[in-house]
Amino acid sequence: MQKSFLVMTTSLLIAFQAQAIEIGSVEIAGNACEAPVGTHELVEKGTTGRFEIPTGLYVKKDEDKKVARGVCTFALNLQASSGKKILVTDSYQTASLRAYPTQTKARAELEIFAAGDQGDKQVLEVEAVDQSAKLSKSLGQQGVLVETACGGAALLRGNLAATLIGSGKGRVFTKNLHIGITEVDCQ
Repeated sequence: MQKSFLVMTTSLLIAFQAQAIEIGSVEIAGNACEAPVGTHELVEKGTTGRFEIPTGLYVKKDEDKKVARGVCTFALNLQASSGKKILVTDSYQTASLRAYPTQTKARAELEIFAAGDQGDKQVLEVEAVDQSAKLSKSLGQQGVLVETACGGAALLRGNLAATLIGSGKGRVFTKNLHIGITEVDCQ
């Protein structure tokens, strides 16, 4: 009986350490966002601290242009409670790149960081040299991307960019960003 009580108590303590956090709105900006530019509510996916940020992007290049570029960025204020810190973890964003028929390159880049810092840039690229080329894959990172100070604040930023260069046609399409945001006890 004591053993089961100890296991139950330990389980409850662990569950309370990483509770779902209440987060406000996210600001979206850019010339290629699928969502309208402006303020959006975050969508929590289940109760596991996973959120969807509406930064889907679409950029298309026709043969009459040499270059096409587009961006979609976001900003989200994070404020940890007293005695807690916020962890931003495990991001992924599905991307589809197409370049056709020849001599065309499609590139997508994603960077997630705290304002004032620099994040690791995630890059996908496909090039059509003699024939069409396509790639469908996820951009993203595993582990802790941003961590606030104990009781501190941070501005979470994300930059998603697409570039298409060459004599052929191409497109880059991404779905919304999925990311973990949790508040945990300071240690």
